[in-house]
Amino acid sequence: MSRVVIDRSAFLSPVAVPREDVALPEYGEGCVIPVWGMTARERTLFEKNFVSTSGKPLEARTKEFRERLVLACCKTDDGVAIFTPEDITQLGNQRADILERIVNVAQRLSGMSNADVEATVKNSETTQPV
Repeated sequence: MSRVVIDRSAFLSPVAVPREDVALPEYGEGCVIPVWGMTARERTLFEKNFVSTSGKPLEARTKEFRERLVLACCKTDDGVAIFTPEDITQLGNQRADILERIVNVAQRLSGMSNADVEATVKNSETTQPV
């Protein structure tokens, strides 16, 4: 395999953000929700949602990591957000297995490892009362 070093202008040309339909058989045959990966800017803004200006974790938000990831990554085929911040509580009331299926795809498409998730929420889930 030959090696090709990409030039600056080629690298700065955006590559399409990956998207994947996640099956939701619980809602009926053929039902899906489109899940999009994040751009670098979107991921930076997403991660900033979990830290206060003092650099400390925002405890209420870290408990809503999954819901906030679904909010950030579920978009119509045209890239328009499906959910709003007002939907966070209702997303949290969804069946865990359904939400987790969406979250796993959102993490993968956004290049988030488990270590990235732990760093984002500052391990607060393990130190907070349940």
